[in-house]
Amino acid sequence: MTRLFFICFFSLLAFLPWVRVAASTTELHHNQAVTLVASGQILSLTDTLAIVSHYCNGKLMDAHLYQEGHKWRYDLELKVHKGQLLKLSVDARSGKPVSGLPLPSECQPNETTAR
Repeated sequence: MTRLFFICFFSLLAFLPWVRVAASTTELHHNQAVTLVASGQILSLTDTLAIVSHYCNGKLMDAHLYQEGHKWRYDLELKVHKGQLLKLSVDARSGKPVSGLPLPSECQPNETTAR
């Protein structure tokens, strides 16, 4: 019985690196983003920023598009009032903040006033 346990255990250990590779996050290049936008799989960065401006107003300083499995997200860096920089992860399909991550305190849900 112990022998069987060790065989199963080491077999699973050998399999784990492949699982980690399959679930890794990949940064997409511009031409890949253009293809995804054209096919309707994600929003353009411009459309995403228009949605983000409803709850977090700031000047875009940096943006990256990532794929994790079948999900896409924009990681944005925005310069808000008084020059503060904040990082925001946004679902590239909906423009909404990535679920499970807290919204920065400088952003308010359904914010309609300009800063």
